[in-house]
Amino acid sequence: MTSVFEPKNHFLAALPASDLAMISGLMSFHRLPQGLVLHEPDQRVEHAYFVESGMISLVASMQDGAAIETATLGREAILGALAAFGNHRATARAVVQIDATAWRLPVADLRNLTERSPALRKMTLLSSELMMAQMQQTAACNALHSAERRLCRWIVQVQDRIGDDVIRLTHDFLAQMLAVRRPTVSLIAYQLQQAGLIRYQRGRITVLDRAALERSACECVGVLREKTLKIVNDASF
Repeated sequence: MTSVFEPKNHFLAALPASDLAMISGLMSFHRLPQGLVLHEPDQRVEHAYFVESGMISLVASMQDGAAIETATLGREAILGALAAFGNHRATARAVVQIDATAWRLPVADLRNLTERSPALRKMTLLSSELMMAQMQQTAACNALHSAERRLCRWIVQVQDRIGDDVIRLTHDFLAQMLAVRRPTVSLIAYQLQQAGLIRYQRGRITVLDRAALERSACECVGVLREKTLKIVNDASF
């Protein structure tokens, strides 16, 4: 926990100084370890998280235990933004995929603040729009693109969010995110390593050739990046 308020979240950083001053005293800073579940499906959302670093995944689960990632949230996200407009229940599991930090705000305070601040209301709407766009694109990607292209897309997306060439994840976690078997992840990762795009060790992916990864990824990388930039730019005052 820390009392310093220097937001790196794109939507918080776009708020006017007067709105930042109004919200800062109600937020708390949290370090979120990998694997932490922030909420489960149908659970009432109690807090909004303005993500500062790392990455949070929204995951859809089936009755047989199968699961797949439907969205990845980084500094461009507010987890729980829809709670600003009334009681809201989660529609997916939210799990910390890569060690993250976030400013946390009780949803009761979020509702009060959005009534007083048109700027914050605009941010919550834009964040919700971006999350919906990402979920739609990811659903299409999961259905139409190969596991190899999706893995390349996923690595590029993660690197965009964490700003690091090294991504720490287990085989099992990565297989779940892509809804493929663990041996499939190992085979694709081996092929990418042989091509010189990555180095893959136990629980660790190191990006060696970012440009080649982008060329090997599906079109969703560019679509999602363009949509994110447009919405973040719309947040500016």
